[in-house]
Amino acid sequence: MRVVSKLGLGFFLLSLVAAWGCSKPALYGSTMESPPMVHYFDVPPQEAFRAAKESLLFRGYSIKQEDAQNFTLETYWQATTADSHYVEVFRRKDYGTVGAYYRLFVKIKPRNNGSSVSITNVAKSFISNVKSSQREETEVMDKIADFTRKRDIQVTNIGLQ
Repeated sequence: MRVVSKLGLGFFLLSLVAAWGCSKPALYGSTMESPPMVHYFDVPPQEAFRAAKESLLFRGYSIKQEDAQNFTLETYWQATTADSHYVEVFRRKDYGTVGAYYRLFVKIKPRNNGSSVSITNVAKSFISNVKSSQREETEVMDKIADFTRKRDIQVTNIGLQ
């Protein structure tokens, strides 16, 4: 009976040590910053900042940090979606970047009589060279354009005025 209990105790301690040793991470993700997407809007920086904040919230992002003085916004880290990021493999885009996370950083600068809005996608993954497809940035820019559009518009044969 004592041999069995000592053997059981030995297996228990061995499995405890094995479980303790396996719980340490083997890989750490690196941060990769995509080139910023920049658009010009014919509105003052304060209005562009408001529109950028509204469009991020509309798209479902939670804002981690906002600086109304410097016109910057930063979202929390989010898991990548099936079409948001890719890795280039043999000159083809592979969208299977499981385990990657990203955040958006928005910066607004005054330019002429309007504002220059840049959105930078920052990804973190243990897979190297993860790139943004710029679909998320495009969606946010489209919403900023919607939120900065004049209330009363003129539609002509040339387009929206």
